[in-house]
Amino acid sequence: MNNSIFTITSFFITSLLIIGCSSPTSKESYDYGTQSDSARYYFQKGWEEILDNGRWTESEEAFRKAVEFDPNWALGKSLVGRITRNLQERQQLLAELERIKDKVGEEELRLLEVNMQSMVAANNRGLGIPNPPESGKMRRELAEKSFGAFARKYPEDDYFKAEYIEFLHANHGAQVALDSLRLLALPRQMKLGFYISYAAVLELELDNIDKAQALSKELNATLIDPSYLSPLMTRAQIYQAQDSLGKALELVNQVVEADSNHIIALGMQARLKQMLENR
Repeated sequence: MNNSIFTITSFFITSLLIIGCSSPTSKESYDYGTQSDSARYYFQKGWEEILDNGRWTESEEAFRKAVEFDPNWALGKSLVGRITRNLQERQQLLAELERIKDKVGEEELRLLEVNMQSMVAANNRGLGIPNPPESGKMRRELAEKSFGAFARKYPEDDYFKAEYIEFLHANHGAQVALDSLRLLALPRQMKLGFYISYAAVLELELDNIDKAQALSKELNATLIDPSYLSPLMTRAQIYQAQDSLGKALELVNQVVEADSNHIIALGMQARLKQMLENR
């Protein structure tokens, strides 16, 4: 397990920045750049499937359905671009988004730009081109700024807020991300699969295995459909943290068998196999 170590000064400065501008008092709603209710429904469904339920194939189907209802929706296209495993399709979508991005609204553009940078990084990987560390740092900082501002303005949004928490984790470590999750998530959101499972991941990184196990049980009770894969992934991560690599691999294998597009599970499967071989 990788433990994040921060200076006291860094932790408190970051926490104060988050607390100082994050009171979730806004009641505004946002249309995400489309006037199609059906497009928004499937857009939200795509987020729910990937972040709450852990089902990548269903998520991709939902994002594609959203774009079918609004073929000109830039933000919707960018989510297809982020999730597709087809390099040529992603390149074509990125080129299209470059052509139309100046025509979208200011708030949609801020979200879109982060997604487009993720697409660029994915295209580079697909072409075997190394992504410079500075470009990754710039993308993570832009995501923290843009998604953070969106989460504070639209606190009822579930999933860009979730992405904000993930980027806080990447930029500042587990403790800052966990504190921010608890601060920003509404009571309703704390019952969603992402917020339960990601809190467990953060607790694991902080060596709080008992808390992670309690959250895993809560997730199992929340996501009772056996086709949902987040509970399996969370339990696998707990087993890995406990050095029970064989048990972790068994669960990850189940995830990959159920959803061959689950990129995180595929990566974890490869790492676990390598770790077991090296024992």
